[in-house]
Amino acid sequence: MQRKRPSVPPRTDELEPNPVVVKSGQRGAIAHETPGYTDAGVSTGVDVNMSTQHDETDLPQLVRTTTRLEEHIDKSLRHLCMDEKVTKEVWFEAAYLYLAEHPKAMKAVNGLAKERYQRRKRAADLRKLETMQRRLKG
Repeated sequence: MQRKRPSVPPRTDELEPNPVVVKSGQRGAIAHETPGYTDAGVSTGVDVNMSTQHDETDLPQLVRTTTRLEEHIDKSLRHLCMDEKVTKEVWFEAAYLYLAEHPKAMKAVNGLAKERYQRRKRAADLRKLETMQRRLKG
C-alpha cells in the first residue's frame, strides 16, 4: 500500500534577493548577488567592448588555478574578502606584490610556508600508508 504525500504549497518568499542574469554560454543562466561579494565567475553585465580607451596590451593576462586551502583558513579568507569586496585571487596577488617589495616579510612568509609544506607532506604520507595497510589487509 502506497502512502500519498500531502501536497506542499509553493513558496511565496524569495530565498535570494536580486537575481542577476549572467552573460555566459548557457542560456538562462542566473546568479544571485551576495551582499559584499562578487564571484569571479559571475558577469556584472558590463560590455567590455564599450570601453575602447585602453589598449589591449594594458589588460592583464589571467590564468586559471586551483588552490587547496585548509578549511578554517579558507573560511576566514572568504570572510575577509567579502568584507573588503575583493576576490581571493586578487587578494593573493596583492599579498604577493606586497611581499615582493618587503624582503624581510617575504623571508618570514617563505619560512612559514616551508613548515606548512612539510606538515602537509607528512599528512599525505600517513594517508598513503593507511591506504596501503587497508589494501593489504583485504
